[in-house]
Amino acid sequence: MSLRVKEPFTEKVLAKLTELEPMFSMTSGAAMELFGFNDLRKTKRWNHCQREKARRERTQVMKAFENLMRADLVTLIKGKRGSYRLTPKGWVKYALYYAQHIRKEKKMHKKGRGYIIIFDIPEKYRGFRDTLRRVLYALKYTQLQKSVFLTYDAEAFEFAGRVIANCELEDRVKCVIAEKVF
Repeated sequence: MSLRVKEPFTEKVLAKLTELEPMFSMTSGAAMELFGFNDLRKTKRWNHCQREKARRERTQVMKAFENLMRADLVTLIKGKRGSYRLTPKGWVKYALYYAQHIRKEKKMHKKGRGYIIIFDIPEKYRGFRDTLRRVLYALKYTQLQKSVFLTYDAEAFEFAGRVIANCELEDRVKCVIAEKVF
């Protein structure tokens, strides 16, 4: 009569799994072929995901430009490549955004050149005139009179000049560079 030693069930299962381990090891070729963890499949999946991501981004950008065109903030310039251009209304919106989000770390020295903007925009364009004032305030201009603003910051002056030029206000707005302001 032989002695039978009872082996616990979990021990038996673990023993069987250790026998099967080489087959299911992720480093073995069999598992890679069986479950599809090969390099070609990974690269195909990666490329597919990248194409999908790029397509989603493209559609988001196109929808954003369509919304801007509907709001009359940009216009499409047709040509070989096709490009977009800000309208005067778009420049005002951009100027407000730029002026509110610009953060100056340096202190402005009240020496040297002063940059003065003088404008005479009629009551008919009151909304635009008030918006221009808000932009100049946000760019840290100092109001000398109701329609005369002063700054010592060359970058702010240059940006305000671009806004004025693109909004076609050269005949109503004068920009002055003063060597000495007292």
